[in-house]
Parts: sequence; structure tokens; C-alpha cells
Amino acid sequence: MSVRGEFRRLLEDVLSALRDAGIARDAERALEPLIARSHDDLPGAAEAALAVLPRLDARAFSDTAVRRRFEEAFERLDAVCRIILGR
Repeated sequence: MSVRGEFRRLLEDVLSALRDAGIARDAERALEPLIARSHDDLPGAAEAALAVLPRLDARAFSDTAVRRRFEEAFERLDAVCRIILGR
């Protein structure tokens, strides 16, 4: 899978966990357009995702399974964004 594909997959995983938990609607709205943006501007999408990710807190998840799913996707998305940006 390409870096672009991995970015989109992980972003979708984070969004799915947020939707399943019904939390962080503002972050969800900020992250959702980044899927489309990543087609033309992957570095810009990664930078924007890194700006939103610190606003998310796994402790807000009441469901343990969803929280674990979120934490894994969050950590991997953060890492992929940093790789894309050379950080």
C-alpha cells in the first residue's frame, strides 16, 4: 500500500472510532475533508491532521474496544503524518 493509501486508511479508522463513540464531532468535521485533500496535497493533509490530533483524547472513550481501536489508529496516523512531513 502506498503512503497516501495508508494515510487515508488510518484517517478513516480514526474517524470510524470517533463516530462509533459519538465524540469529538468538531475534530471529526476537521479531519473528514482531509481524505479528499490527500489526493492532491498529501503533505498539507498530513500537516492539517497533526494540528487536529492533539485535540483528541482516548480517555473520552467509554467503550474499551473502541478506545483501543482509536489508540492504535491514532498512533499510526500520527507516525505516518510525521513520515510524510519528514519529522
